[in-house]
Amino acid sequence: MQPADEYVPEALIGRRVAFKTDAEHEGCWHVRVGLKTGVVLKLGQSLSQKAELLGAEVDVLAELFSAEFDVPRLWVRADPCESFPRGCETAVERACLMVVTAAP
Repeated sequence: MQPADEYVPEALIGRRVAFKTDAEHEGCWHVRVGLKTGVVLKLGQSLSQKAELLGAEVDVLAELFSAEFDVPRLWVRADPCESFPRGCETAVERACLMVVTAAP
């Protein structure tokens, strides 16, 4: 497996991925609900794009528009797990994913 950060976001579409479960990710939603693997369906909105859409209704802090929040998330169809027996779809940061590579 390779970190998804090593790929441009567009290259991840259609790829099988695994959710990271190390200590750095223990607070992430995907770990708390037990997501293990899935497939990247499309690019999602970055947090700053989402904030812009809500901007008319919500006061948004300026720091939300920093470069860190301008990275597009990936829309992933997660495989079934105990919390979601039928699977689910979720937007995930590339840093939370590993690309499953085929064995030689």
